[in-house]
Amino acid sequence: MDLTDTGSSSLVRGGVLSTTGLLAQGILRFATAFLVGRVAGKAELGVVASAIATATLLALLWPTTTGSAASKFIARARGAGDLDEVRSVAAHLSRRTVQTSLLLAVVSALVWVLIDDGSWAGAACVAGLTLAYSGYSFTRGVQFGAMQVPRATSWDVASVVLGLVALVGALAAGVRGPALVLPLVLAYAVYALAGWPHHAAGQPARVLRRELDVFVALGAAGSLASTGFLQLSQITAKVNAGNLEAGQYAAALNLATPASMLAASLSLVLFPSMAQAWGRGDHAAFHTQTDRATRSLALVMVAIFGSIILGSRLLVQVIWGSRFAGAADLLPLLVLAVLATNLGVPSVNALTTRNQRGMWVTTGASLLGLAAGALLWLVLTGPLGTTGVALGYLCGTIVIAAIPIVVTWRHGQHRWTGVFGRVLLALAVIGGLFWAQRAADLPAWTDPLVVLVFLALWLLIDRRDLRLIPIPGRRRP
Repeated sequence: MDLTDTGSSSLVRGGVLSTTGLLAQGILRFATAFLVGRVAGKAELGVVASAIATATLLALLWPTTTGSAASKFIARARGAGDLDEVRSVAAHLSRRTVQTSLLLAVVSALVWVLIDDGSWAGAACVAGLTLAYSGYSFTRGVQFGAMQVPRATSWDVASVVLGLVALVGALAAGVRGPALVLPLVLAYAVYALAGWPHHAAGQPARVLRRELDVFVALGAAGSLASTGFLQLSQITAKVNAGNLEAGQYAAALNLATPASMLAASLSLVLFPSMAQAWGRGDHAAFHTQTDRATRSLALVMVAIFGSIILGSRLLVQVIWGSRFAGAADLLPLLVLAVLATNLGVPSVNALTTRNQRGMWVTTGASLLGLAAGALLWLVLTGPLGTTGVALGYLCGTIVIAAIPIVVTWRHGQHRWTGVFGRVLLALAVIGGLFWAQRAADLPAWTDPLVVLVFLALWLLIDRRDLRLIPIPGRRRP
């Protein structure tokens, strides 16, 4: 892969391509949960979901954040026209990724044996997933930092097709337990090998090397407490409630999280774009990107997640079946948590792009939110089970998202009072319609009608920001 290629992509085109790539990866993750749950049952889904959560959580301790560092610092060096720095940054981060991934793979195996009372064969599968996912996360950041979004998307699709074929084959062959994560290992490993910066060389200057390592260390702590919070909730459900209830929780979680791919794909494109704007001193473009991204996400995410909440009963019935009926009670809580996380994405990107102080803010917010959620878990999981896990996760994510939003709002002098006022109004509408559904004991088949009512009201409430959504033939504002 040529890190110095001068190609570039607009935010809209890059967003579409990155959404396609993340959609493909999301399909693989969802298909894994769906097929395991449907074919092998709730208990097996609880085991597999917890194995994935363990590997993902351990990868967050360093390797995953090297992808964010690559996305930022490679893009910043390209924006400044320093191609030697581009290569040296990629080389330094690739060395760090290899070192930490090998160590964390061993740790993940030990953790899995502890929490699952499992065999070393199962632990080896979890270790392999930790290693492969770490490489995938890093190489994805490298390709987006180098503005090679079409290449990244092509390999996303190819690796996912390979993973899905392997998954179907494994289930047909009667494979059960943690070994069902091996198709994910295959998909992530193929992507990592294809996107690895094999020809990157050099050593960054000592000051830059320290900046890179501090960025990754702070980002790892923040990611562990924010993104890792989600994975930790799945593990908490397994440890406290057993595999069957963990399967219910995983079913709800897999319905709540796919829509967040839009925000994740926007982040992959927005982060290097903001870094380039900041690197060339274009602060006006930097603030404009933050504002538009926040408004667009508020419009789209409230519509999507509000629809999921109001259609939760029908969604669970159609996708998971009657065995997973309990997931319908967990889904609204998890959806609200994921909505809060998504609304904070542009603000987090803005803070981490500007300077290391922004990293301290986001990391501190994440640690505070994790502490709040963990405290609630201690109090609520006993009497409420997985519902207590979902409530603790919701409260913690609100803290994690609110602090970066408020800091960015004040520092950037954004006019967001109306934006978040409309979001709160929409949540009140969702709550009212949700209560009416339950109070009137409406059948599940009426859920789509309630969703249409909500969407009509939301588009009326937030019609001003509809102009930010790209429509063919219409000039962008």
